[in-house]
Amino acid sequence: MALQPEHLLPHSKAHPDRRAVWTPDGELTLGALEPRIRQLANGLRALGVSAGDAWGVLCHNRLEWAEMTLASSTSGTKYVPLNWHLTPAEIAELLIDSGSRLLVTDETNELAARAAAELAGVDNVIVLGDDYEWWLAEQSDAPLPDGPLGSPLQYTGGTTGRSKGVIRSDFGGNASDFGTIVPRWGDLTGMPRDGRSMLSTPAYHALGGALVRVTLARGHELSILPRGTPEAMLATITDHAIDTTAMVPTQFIRLLKLSEEERARYDVSSLKWVLHSAAPCPPWAKRAMIDWFGPVIIELYGSSEGVGPVICTSEQWLEKPGTVGRASAALSLSIVDDDGNDLPPGEVGTVYAFRKEGPPRYHGDDEKSAAMLLPDGRFTVGDVGWLDDDGFLFLADRRVDLILRAGTNIYPAEIEATLSEHPDIADVAVFGIPDEDWGQSIKAVVEPTEAVGEALDVDGVLAFARERLASFKIPHSIDVSTSLPREASGKLKKRLLRDPYWEAAGGS
Repeated sequence: MALQPEHLLPHSKAHPDRRAVWTPDGELTLGALEPRIRQLANGLRALGVSAGDAWGVLCHNRLEWAEMTLASSTSGTKYVPLNWHLTPAEIAELLIDSGSRLLVTDETNELAARAAAELAGVDNVIVLGDDYEWWLAEQSDAPLPDGPLGSPLQYTGGTTGRSKGVIRSDFGGNASDFGTIVPRWGDLTGMPRDGRSMLSTPAYHALGGALVRVTLARGHELSILPRGTPEAMLATITDHAIDTTAMVPTQFIRLLKLSEEERARYDVSSLKWVLHSAAPCPPWAKRAMIDWFGPVIIELYGSSEGVGPVICTSEQWLEKPGTVGRASAALSLSIVDDDGNDLPPGEVGTVYAFRKEGPPRYHGDDEKSAAMLLPDGRFTVGDVGWLDDDGFLFLADRRVDLILRAGTNIYPAEIEATLSEHPDIADVAVFGIPDEDWGQSIKAVVEPTEAVGEALDVDGVLAFARERLASFKIPHSIDVSTSLPREASGKLKKRLLRDPYWEAAGGS
C-alpha cells in the first residue's frame, strides 16, 4: 500500500526552520510540527482509533490544535471539537452520539472531561501538557499508509435545539490529496495564497477549525490567541504583521467600542483578508470596519451543514448594502415558499442550497436529515431571505426567530442591528413572547457596556429605537442583563432567553 508523503505542509521540506505556529506560550517550526502530526496520527492508531472512528477534543485555543486537526486528516479519523462551555452531561451526550473512543483535553477542562468520559464510557483520556508530551514522544513518526482523508465531525451550536453532528458530502478524498483538497476553502473565499494568519475565534467552532486547517495547508504562519479580546487581536495584528484572519460580528462590535485613542495605538495596515461569519453583522458595524480596516472585509454566509460558502467582498457590500453575497462555485441557491415552490427574485422565502456532491446528513438522525431536504436534493438550515436580480442573497432572519404579530412578520435581526449601534449597549437579543391580543410582542434583552452598567437609560434606548425604526418594530419591553448567552464563537443561544416565556404560557 502506498504511503502518505513525509512532508504534509508547504515549505516544510525546504524551510524546516520557518515558524509554523505561534501562541503567547510557545511556538513550533515546520520542522518540529511535521513529526508531531505523524506521531499523533500513529498514536491514534495505537489507541484503537482507526480510519472512520471519532475522538473528542475539549480544550481552549492552544498550540496543539495545529497537530490535532492535521493528524485527524492524515489518520482518516473524525475529530469531534467540543464546546468547553458545555456541562459534563452535555459533553457526554456528544461523545456517545459520535461514538468517540478517546478524549483529549487540557488542564483547565480536565475535571469536566473526566466526568464526561466516565458518563460516556470513554476509557482513554489524554491531558495536554507533560503527560501528552511523554505519550507523544513514544509514538512512531513514520508516514501512515494512504487512506481516506479525515475530517471534523462538527456538531451544530444548539442555538435552536439539541446539537446535531454533521456529515458533509463535500468532505472526501484521500489523505495523500490533503494539499489539494483542504486548501480549496481558501480558494472559494478569496484567501491570499501566502501570508500570516491569526486565530482569535474558538478552534472548536467550524470557522476557527477551518481557519486552522486551511491556513496551515496553504503554508501560512498561524498565530493562535487563547482569548480574542480586542486588545489581544490588535496587538497580534500589529506585532506579527497579520494579513489574514477570521472574526465574528461580536468581535467587530467590541473593537468598535474602543475609543479612537485606543485604536490609534495599533497598526492594522498589514491586513488583506478579514473573513467574518457565524452571525448577522449590523450594517453600521460592517461599514465602520471597512472604514477602519479598509476594503479587506469578506463576509461568509454558511453553516456547519454546508449552506455555503456564500461570499461578499467589501466592494460588493458597499454597492448592495445588507447582502451576504453570491454563491461560490461550490453550490447554487434558491428561495422556496412553504409549499416547495421556487420564488422569483425579490420575494422572501426559505433559503435552499444545492451541492453537486449531494446533501449533508445528520449523524444518527435520518428523520432530521430528511426534514432539511427537498425531493431534488436541495437542503436548508431554516434561514429566511431573498435573492435579487443579480443573484445576491439577502437574509431576513432564521424562521424559528421570526416574530408574528397580528399577521405581520417582524425580523429580530433588523431590530438587534439598530439597538447594537447605541453607544451604551454591548450586546442585544430580540425575540417574540406570547401576547393574548396580538399573538406575540417584541422583547429585547440588552447587555450594557461596562462603563454604563446598571445605569443604562432604558427610556433613552427606546427613544433611540423610535428615531430609527417603524413603530411596529419598537420593543414593547426591554430587560437588562449582565451577560447574554452567547457562544464564544459568536452565536447567540436565543432559545435560552425565549423558551421560559413560552413554557410559562403553555406554548412552544
